[in-house]
Amino acid sequence: MAETQHNQVAGFLLSLTAAALWGLLPIALKEVITIMDAATVVWYRLMVAAVVLGVWLGVRGKWPPLLKMPKSECWILFIAALSLCGNYYYFSLSLIYVNAETSEAVIQLTTLLLILGGVVFYKEPFAKVQKIGTGLILLGLLLFFNDRLDTFVSLDNQETMGVLIVVAAAVMWTVYALLQKRLLTHFSSQQILFFIFFVSSVLLVPFITPLEVRRLSSWQWLLLVFCCFNTLIAYGSFSEAMNLWDASKVSATLALAPLFTIGALKVIVFFNPGYSFSDRLSLLSMLGALLLIIGSVLTALMPSFTHREAIHKEVNGSGEHNQVTTV
Repeated sequence: MAETQHNQVAGFLLSLTAAALWGLLPIALKEVITIMDAATVVWYRLMVAAVVLGVWLGVRGKWPPLLKMPKSECWILFIAALSLCGNYYYFSLSLIYVNAETSEAVIQLTTLLLILGGVVFYKEPFAKVQKIGTGLILLGLLLFFNDRLDTFVSLDNQETMGVLIVVAAAVMWTVYALLQKRLLTHFSSQQILFFIFFVSSVLLVPFITPLEVRRLSSWQWLLLVFCCFNTLIAYGSFSEAMNLWDASKVSATLALAPLFTIGALKVIVFFNPGYSFSDRLSLLSMLGALLLIIGSVLTALMPSFTHREAIHKEVNGSGEHNQVTTV
């Protein structure tokens, strides 16, 4: 019992670590993107992750058994790599046009898109809790952009372009997540990520200018290093949390990432009022962000609700059966 409780606490803390790192990531990326192009920043992140994860898998003798896999599965793995690479690139690119609060809010669409993808491609049920969560996500987005909705009428608007790019990043991530669900029957999550990081870093080579790092200040260098190791530590924390805690509860905790983004920027603006990379969200926009998070948490916790309901029905059924037998 004590071990189970320890695992739950550890799982929560690891999930919270991943949420915090992913919440802080767009703030650091925003600073680096002002000097380096998006493709180069993504390449550095993926290259470092591929090297470290490749060494770790090699030491453990767990390299992906690609030669033993059917060609169809290898192609699916390759498409998943392109999708996650696209997600990394478009999310970074969006930060040229919008600030971290906006990018982190819009990327929450992945929750909604993943639900719809599961319903369409895996014939998963669209439960009542998910419908409520979906409604809260959409309402949250409307409130978040309440004072900027009129600017989205024109595609020439810089913020409109940024939001559309984040939506593209969300679609790319959803494709990767749906394909990973099938790939997990053949590979571990670490093997999938290593292949994706390696292939993506190779594919990006023609589009990068690695010597741009020489233009970075000492502070921006530190932020780039943070971005590189953020990927490894966040995914490592996420993977370990999945081993210790329920997947639905891990996902619900990860939905808190926008809180870390908004909270960190509030602190930065407090100490540096002239900081230019913040949206200075109104109370109504803050409420919208909160509804986004609640909606994401509800949809993530849906498997737990379903499991409890099944147990409740089973217990009630057993009770009725016992009562009949006694009579």
